[in-house]
Amino acid sequence: MSQEQYKRRARDPRFDYAHRVEYAAMGWANQIGHAEFPPDELNKILADRDGKVPSNNALNNHVRKAKGWGFIETESNRRCLILPVFHFQKGIGDTTCDEHGVRKAKRFRP
Repeated sequence: MSQEQYKRRARDPRFDYAHRVEYAAMGWANQIGHAEFPPDELNKILADRDGKVPSNNALNNHVRKAKGWGFIETESNRRCLILPVFHFQKGIGDTTCDEHGVRKAKRFRP
């Protein structure tokens, strides 16, 4: 799959917002399926045809709908969208998430 293609789809206002949220999750996902966004960045990605950026409340509703449809995990929020593990696997990229406190485990070295 092409993450660049999903980034384009996320920005395409012809699609329903819940699908665009899923596309953003797929387009920006790291190796563990977390797609982190700086504040208000996902709002900008989901702008409508006229360039109007959805409010945080509207974006929360779109994320909630995507969760309800099973596109993203229930722990997702507008700062980090999490893909279901069975839905997305990737061999390259980051394996951490600041929003959800996911860090690599430190291994004990004697």
